[in-house]
Amino acid sequence: MKNFVTTIIVSFKSHNIIENSIKSIGTKIPIIVIENSKDKNLKKKLEKKYNNVKVLLNNNNGFGQAANLGVKKAKTKYVLFCSPDTVLKPGALKTFVNVAKKKVNNFGLLIPSENKRSKKIFLIKEPKGAPIVFVEKKKFLKMKGYDENFFLYYEDIDFLQRFLEKNEKIFQIPAYFSHKFGSHNKIYNRQIEVNRNWHYMWSKFYYIKKKDNPLRAFLITLPSCLRALSKLSFYFLFNDNKFLIYKARFLGLVNSYLNNKSWYRPDIK
Repeated sequence: MKNFVTTIIVSFKSHNIIENSIKSIGTKIPIIVIENSKDKNLKKKLEKKYNNVKVLLNNNNGFGQAANLGVKKAKTKYVLFCSPDTVLKPGALKTFVNVAKKKVNNFGLLIPSENKRSKKIFLIKEPKGAPIVFVEKKKFLKMKGYDENFFLYYEDIDFLQRFLEKNEKIFQIPAYFSHKFGSHNKIYNRQIEVNRNWHYMWSKFYYIKKKDNPLRAFLITLPSCLRALSKLSFYFLFNDNKFLIYKARFLGLVNSYLNNKSWYRPDIK
């Protein structure tokens, strides 16, 4: 498998959980970690401890940009994207490889099963969030990778959507994983939650606008915008945390409405 697939993990302040993911992947294939916090200590620790891990320190421009960078650095035919909080179950990696070899060029993407009792392979007809994605590097580059306009959220759905639009088959296969640790150190919860809410709303409008049209995107998201405005006004005096969350949601949407880039970044040193 060493020369067949490379695993790419995009990380940000995930040093407390990322090793669970690395250990589940094992030592038989190369792993590229794109660390968006530019944490030199994490790079030193992981590269010293794991011979198959290479850590690239990167400016924090979002998941899409980091994932695209990882693919460019990969030297194998296929790449497997994993979140730092995903843990592959025993045999999952082998299942991905075996299905890829069996189907050769007859698939666009492979994603793991959410039903741990299922032994079947299903054809996916609607885009869905996917923390783990297996794809041929050549096809990934042909599709121009992830849309780097997304900083966070919806980039995976957009990615699957574009494959489906090109009539590329997406299969959900009986490879299993757990996804329960959270992708960052809990000491950053407040900043991360504000960041998540800002970008979730920004990305939601951008995705719908890109898929359909600006008017439809505006009409679909307007109730969320008005609700966020109402709640941030309500929580202004007595709940600072909720005020910041709804302020982030409101401003994320407004910035997307105004066609501003997804510029917000968490205030984390």
